[in-house]
Amino acid sequence: MPTKSSFEDVEIPAVDLWGFMFDQKKDFAEDQVIYRDANNNDRYYTFSGVRDAAIAFGEGLCDLWDWQRKDVLAIYAPNDVDFASIVYGVFYAGGIVSPANPGYSPDELAFQLKNAGAKALVTTKAFLKPAQKAAEQAGISPNRIILLGSEKDESHSTKHWTNIRKASRSTRYRRRKLNPEKDLAFLVYSSGTTGLPKGVMLSHRNIVADLCLIKACVGHSYSSGNDKILGVLPFFHIYGLTGLIHQPLQRGIEEVVMPAFDLKKFLEAIQKHKITFIYVAPPVIVRLARDPTVPNYDLSSVRMITSGAAPLTQELVDTVHKKFKIKINQAYGLSETSPMTHTQPWDEWYSSIGSVGKM
Repeated sequence: MPTKSSFEDVEIPAVDLWGFMFDQKKDFAEDQVIYRDANNNDRYYTFSGVRDAAIAFGEGLCDLWDWQRKDVLAIYAPNDVDFASIVYGVFYAGGIVSPANPGYSPDELAFQLKNAGAKALVTTKAFLKPAQKAAEQAGISPNRIILLGSEKDESHSTKHWTNIRKASRSTRYRRRKLNPEKDLAFLVYSSGTTGLPKGVMLSHRNIVADLCLIKACVGHSYSSGNDKILGVLPFFHIYGLTGLIHQPLQRGIEEVVMPAFDLKKFLEAIQKHKITFIYVAPPVIVRLARDPTVPNYDLSSVRMITSGAAPLTQELVDTVHKKFKIKINQAYGLSETSPMTHTQPWDEWYSSIGSVGKM
């Protein structure tokens, strides 16, 4: 039986994601660091840095590529601090973002590109070759493939996303206003249970609503200037997309971005950056409970780990808490709901282990 929700009622503003992030009043400074590279402390974005880079990219899309409302840009890349500026640059130009799993083969990526109707593809230097093969299959021109991240193409045949800028300073492009209820923000691909992956159409209001609900139900437990999130969940998945791309920007909370899960680097990042809050999937909890190297690190800064995607057993939760005094709450969601629909309040993390929490 579901328990009655103790969460407060929430009013959802009638704005698109750009308006929600950058036009709403904020209770943190514009120079607040939002995304920091776990492997390179010199690579980071402040709140204003994300906005300025997004405007420059959005104007470049309009000027160089004649970007139109509802045009789709796909991102085929591991986590990176550049991710948010690219996403919001597409929104500035009125477009839609379709993130793709960097573990996809060229054929799998080509299916998503064709199915989504992608007009351009962003990847990294490490994934450039499979991206090029997939783009060719999908009919995307090589000059519509660009790179994000710290590495650039020495041959200069593939541009870096920071080179997509308007040609003339005198040319001005207004941000394209979008209908938050009808215009899509994302096409995320969910494997579902049968057949090929399906594109899930998420409007701006879908994401804005979930961000408001998350803040109201558990977001009061962590805040700007006091907490740091570890960005280890993949950004291409809706769990990471909402929790780790949008939420830190909305709340002004610093996130330390990891390209992928690696236990040693995960533990080092917690210790070095004094991480207080982490989203994970259950396999990470299993590693924390069983790996003999974990006690070698100071994890005392962690106030809560939220686990989703599958249920945790009482034994796992007890083991991690007994060893490291780390609390673990659980949540539930799916791509079609942007994603969170249920979560355990932080003060009820132990009273209903195995439950997805309250609606």
